[in-house]
Amino acid sequence: MEPVTLAAVTSAITVLGTKVAEGVATQAGKTMWDRVLKVFGWSAAPPVDGLAQTTAEHLQSHPEHAAQVIHVLKQDAGSVGMLVGRIDAEKVIVAQNIHNINM
Repeated sequence: MEPVTLAAVTSAITVLGTKVAEGVATQAGKTMWDRVLKVFGWSAAPPVDGLAQTTAEHLQSHPEHAAQVIHVLKQDAGSVGMLVGRIDAEKVIVAQNIHNINM
């Protein structure tokens, strides 16, 4: 996953999760958060102080979840939706180690 995409998606998820944890999220935000948790396969949200790191690590380990989560987050008309509004994650390529490139 491109670092910029990873950062934007991680930021959006962290903002949403923090709003829910603080009790200031709308019902739509809470529903969206539940959908993110479901996509990630998390039974409970990580602690807010480690949410960004846990999210980034999860997305790096499971890049196939990025497109699904971006689709969920784009449904938001507020700040979370604006963070991911321009991301196109139809094709996510992950390369762990590249030793040789032959062209």
